[in-house]
Amino acid sequence: MQAVGNTFIKLSSITLLAVSVNLVGCQTFKNLTGGKDVDTVATAEKSELAYYNDAIAQIDKGRYTQAVEDLTNLRTFYPTGQYAEQALLDMMYAQYASGKYENAAASAEQFIRLYPSNPQVSYAYYVRGVANMQGSSEGIKLLKLNQAERDTAYYRIAFANFQELLNKYPNSPYAPDAAQRMTFIYNQFAESEMSAANWYIEREAYVAAVNRAKWVFQYYPLSESVPDAIAVLTYSHEKLGLNDLAKEYKTLLQINYPNMLTADGRVKLNTKRERTLFNKLTFGQLSRFNKDTSVATGDYNGATKTQVINNANQLRLPSDNAAANTTAPSNTSPLRLTEENRRVRLGAVEADSVDMTDSN
Repeated sequence: MQAVGNTFIKLSSITLLAVSVNLVGCQTFKNLTGGKDVDTVATAEKSELAYYNDAIAQIDKGRYTQAVEDLTNLRTFYPTGQYAEQALLDMMYAQYASGKYENAAASAEQFIRLYPSNPQVSYAYYVRGVANMQGSSEGIKLLKLNQAERDTAYYRIAFANFQELLNKYPNSPYAPDAAQRMTFIYNQFAESEMSAANWYIEREAYVAAVNRAKWVFQYYPLSESVPDAIAVLTYSHEKLGLNDLAKEYKTLLQINYPNMLTADGRVKLNTKRERTLFNKLTFGQLSRFNKDTSVATGDYNGATKTQVINNANQLRLPSDNAAANTTAPSNTSPLRLTEENRRVRLGAVEADSVDMTDSN
C-alpha cells in the first residue's frame, strides 16, 4: 500500500507540474527545456533610433523592401515612440517607390486616421492621391500607355483625394502639384470621350459620335478637348444633313477656335489623338518627406500657384451614376447654341457642374 501511495503522490506531483506548466504557457516550458517555439513573441533586436537610421540608409540606397521591414519593426516595437509617426511617413514613400501603390495609399490613409493633427498630414493626403493615381501595382503604369484608354476607377479616387487636399490644406506645399494632377485627370476623362467619338467618326457612326462629343461639350467645359468636341459636332451634323445645327457649331469654332477651320471653312478633325498631356505637364516627383527640403512643384507653364489651385477648384467629375439618372442626348433633341452655351465657350463657367450621362 505504501508503494501505491508513493506512486500516487509522485503522479500527483507530475500532474500538478504539468498543470502549472500549461498555465504558464508552452513558451515557458520550452524555455526551460531549451527548445524554440515558432509562436514566441518577438522582441526588438534594435533600438528605435537604430531601426530608423537603418531604414533611412536603406531608402538612400534604393533598398525599399528592407526599409519597409525596418520601419514596420520600428512601429511594431515602438508604437508610441519618438519616430513612430515619421516612420509611417517614410514607409508610405518607400512603398510607393517600390511600386506597392495600394500599400502606399493604405499607409497614407492610416496616417491620416491616426495623426490628423500632425503638421505633415498634408503630405499623407498627397501621397494617397499620387499612389491612387498610379492605380494597381499590377495594372497599367502611368507612363506606359495613353491614359485616356485605361480604367478610370483609380483616377476617380485620386481626383477626390487631391480635391480633399485642396479643400483642407490649400496652403500646403503639395497643393499646386495636386491641383495640376487634378487638371490632368479631368482632361483625361474628356479625352476618353473624344477617343470614342473619333472611333465612331472613322466608322461613319455619326449619331454616336455626336452623343460622345456632346458630353465633352456639356460636362467637361473646361477641358482641352472642347475644341475637338465642337469640331466633331460640326462635322457629324453636316454628315447627318442637319445643316442648321452644323452652322451653329461652326459659329462657335469661328468665334473661339478659328484654328479648327481651314481657310475655305472646312472642319479640321483630330482623329489620331496621338498627343499626350505629359508633353505639356511636368508633375513634381514624389520624394521622401523632409521638413528641411521644399517639395518639387512641377512646371506650371507660367501660371502662379494660386491660379493653378483656383483653376483646379472649378473642376468637377460627373458622378458614376449619372447615366442612370439622365436621359442620353439624342439626334432628335440636339444641343442648341444658347447664350449660356456661348458664354461657356468664352470661359464664363460656373464653378458648379452637372452630372454626366455615360453613353455606353
